[in-house]
Amino acid sequence: MILTCSVRRFLQLVIVLLVPSLSLSAQTTGKIAGKVTDKSHGDALIGVTVLASGTNAGAVTDVDGHYQLSIAPGTYTVNFKYIGYNTKSITGVVVKAAATTSLDVILDEPSSKSLQEVVVTASYKQESINALYTAQKNNAVVSDGISAEAIRRSPDRNTGEVLKRVSGTSIQDNRFVVVRGLGDRYNATLMNSALLPSTEPDKKAFSFDIIPSTLIDNITIYKTASPDLPGDFAGGAVKVLTKDFPDQPFMELQVATAYNTKTTGKDFIKGLPDGKTDFLGWDNGGRALPGAYTSVAGNYTELETADKIAVSKQFSNTFTSGKTDQSLPSLGVQYAMGNSFRLSRNRRFGYIFSVNYGTSRRATERIRNEYLPGTKELFFGYRDYLSVATHQEGSVLNMAYSYGRSKIAWKNFFSNTFNTDFSVRNGANYESGVKQILSYDNEATQNGLFNSVVEGSHALKHDKLQITWNASYGYSYRNQPDQRILAFVRDDPDSNPTGDTVYRLKVPVENSPAIHDAGRIYTRLYENIFGGGVNLAAPFQLFGQDQQVKFGGLVSHRDRHFSAIALGYSTSNIYGETIHLDGKTVAPENIFSNESLDQRQLFLAKIDLNSKDYQGLATLGAGYVMLDNKFGEKVRLAWGARLESYSQELKSLNQAQNKHNNTDVLPSANFTYLLTEKTNIRASYFRSVNRPEFRELADFRYYDYENEYNVIGNPTLKRASISNADLRFEHFTGAGEIISASVFYKQFKDPIEQLNEGNNVLSYSNASKARDYGAEVEVRKRLSFVPGKVFEHLVFYANAAVINSQVTLDGVSKKTPLQGQSPYLVNGGLTYVSADNGFSANLLYNRIGQRLRFRGTAAGADTYEKPRDLLDFQVTKKVIRNKGEIKLNISDILSQPIAWYYKFGSGNTAYKSKDDKIINSFKPGTTFTLALRYSF
Repeated sequence: MILTCSVRRFLQLVIVLLVPSLSLSAQTTGKIAGKVTDKSHGDALIGVTVLASGTNAGAVTDVDGHYQLSIAPGTYTVNFKYIGYNTKSITGVVVKAAATTSLDVILDEPSSKSLQEVVVTASYKQESINALYTAQKNNAVVSDGISAEAIRRSPDRNTGEVLKRVSGTSIQDNRFVVVRGLGDRYNATLMNSALLPSTEPDKKAFSFDIIPSTLIDNITIYKTASPDLPGDFAGGAVKVLTKDFPDQPFMELQVATAYNTKTTGKDFIKGLPDGKTDFLGWDNGGRALPGAYTSVAGNYTELETADKIAVSKQFSNTFTSGKTDQSLPSLGVQYAMGNSFRLSRNRRFGYIFSVNYGTSRRATERIRNEYLPGTKELFFGYRDYLSVATHQEGSVLNMAYSYGRSKIAWKNFFSNTFNTDFSVRNGANYESGVKQILSYDNEATQNGLFNSVVEGSHALKHDKLQITWNASYGYSYRNQPDQRILAFVRDDPDSNPTGDTVYRLKVPVENSPAIHDAGRIYTRLYENIFGGGVNLAAPFQLFGQDQQVKFGGLVSHRDRHFSAIALGYSTSNIYGETIHLDGKTVAPENIFSNESLDQRQLFLAKIDLNSKDYQGLATLGAGYVMLDNKFGEKVRLAWGARLESYSQELKSLNQAQNKHNNTDVLPSANFTYLLTEKTNIRASYFRSVNRPEFRELADFRYYDYENEYNVIGNPTLKRASISNADLRFEHFTGAGEIISASVFYKQFKDPIEQLNEGNNVLSYSNASKARDYGAEVEVRKRLSFVPGKVFEHLVFYANAAVINSQVTLDGVSKKTPLQGQSPYLVNGGLTYVSADNGFSANLLYNRIGQRLRFRGTAAGADTYEKPRDLLDFQVTKKVIRNKGEIKLNISDILSQPIAWYYKFGSGNTAYKSKDDKIINSFKPGTTFTLALRYSF
């Protein structure tokens, strides 16, 4: 049967989509691909004609300034022509079979208005350097970033680890970004132009460890604001971009395994139940609240004792552990594929698909001590053995279609992480005498995020008007079904003359169950976030220079639902019930068996203090106008204002609604002076805000077993306002090289601080004011100027920041960091890359200063995290005709303890062993990761 033309084209499309490594054209062809931008502003140029001399091969740049030219292998001169700009000819462009040569080009306007064509000639190497210069220099705001190539050469497995390599940036808890020492609450996160919701139930924070580093095209951190950026950041706005049009077809598989010195081969205790679908990252429903309880939850308290016992029997008796085994090395697998092809001369379609799965374990011994408020007397001293199993999966699906001077893209990201934790705690409590403690914590936590964005770019009226728009939907969730806590106590023999050394559990009456003694907690959070925005940019002429006006707006709506049900075991015995363990007939495994519930009249009671349902609604409407002006060849000013109207509402059953409404005008100005062709001086000013999160406003008590804290919200919190000023010098010495120095100043009104209020209670409050000033420097330099062949391949980089703060809270002014802040941070590294043999090596160093975890009050001490030195190493080698790659990472070589301390001593905030007290400490261990990636 003879196939019709349409059927053949359909089959070709299917082959290209599913088997990208099989090109429909001859494998002897190659490609030239890149982006064409304007020298003055760095804007993409649309409709540039790209021609290879001596051939019929040609292309036209799309709405993003990208082009792709298919051509036979060889060496060419490529010409770039555009009305109103000098024609540029790039010589010595080498094309290899089945490969893509990257060539970004900068076009500039003629110095005279002569009608005669001016042709500017440059070599391929010269233009590559020139393009990199211009991209770095033409940012209107102070920003730093990291490219996909730099990410690939680093030993980092996720985006959180990548970010600590960026100048002035560090990571807290391996997840949350800290920019210029400011904590996560002062940073905003965008993915593909859409604001991302917080991944944490208790604070404004995005957990960057859920994004595998291999899925990222580039990351930019904006440290100063322009009117088209969100107004709720003072540290940095982190923008994560994923690719849409791959330069060439690809299909690759990566398999990685890791050995951790503290976990692999060591004892690991599994918690119960061990769900059949846990390894997939999903709970199979075995931990859900029983239907017997949910059906009577509204009037459970009024039930008869016998009915409560009957309902309590439906809860699983899984308070202790399953078997103990030895941890195997962790495993990770990722598959990715993508392709792009032309449907016609001006129409192009591309896609990228990636899926990943990982499983790992963490076995940790940690110390948790507490001291009496205002003293150095030990309140309790615990040692925990924690076993955590993690299963993670994620996927990316991006599709893009460009036609003429327009492009539409659909970008999707999904990540799901499932942790099962089992903890055994031993130690002593000194509250009233000396009591030995034995407790268990058994929990499962599932976190996830889905983000989908449709975005478009259009050039209208001969490129006189450019429109970009996006519509997005985000969904985040965090479920913690059936966290079980069980704690026993025994008196020290020296303080108990009766000789009672048997562990016992005290079960109280119904009106006073204790969550930290025998409790079960069920929490669920999910949040929907809808957004949309549009931006319009129009060029115009003024003072004989190209200018631009830009205006637009966005709407974002968040709908959060949170539920916490806390239950504790109690008894109908008016004197309470004391249960003694004998290790045989009475053990943790059978205390809450059906027989024991009947015999001792035990049942679950609701703990109102730790139970809460609320719905949080927030709507943000924003509009802005921005002018990007040039005054001569050396002076540029990007300025304007942003208007943000924000309404926030917290609804909870039987409580008054908590409403907050604010409208803020946020001006900004970014001044750039071109001192030389390679040197900029920048100055900027902007106003921004910081708003309280839903959980910070919700006045209920959450018990954090791992850190032994109760966290309480504050419904009276106000939004903070910040004035920001920056001055920066930057000198670009070569391709990928920079020397920069910055100073900055920030003035806060009503900053939100998390407080240690003593007695293991954390809460939130507005300080009246704060100031923050500091400096940062960055050097990135190739060492080819040093004699010796090895130095031709070496790149050195280092950056450091020093921050000084003063905070006034309750009328008391302290020269301490803001909560979540560090007084200094240092990053450094040495990179070796040889394109000849496909070998690269990377040595990286990171250190952050003492970070203020929680601010102390009169009853509680300031809590700091000790500095630690992070040293990582990676070596990579291309194998199997450059189709394969072997990568060895050694992370946290020094494996210094992660430790918190109470600051009791006077003077600076650094740890002093003779005065200060360690309250939390553990060693994460060194991790060796071996990864093999193969391109088909």
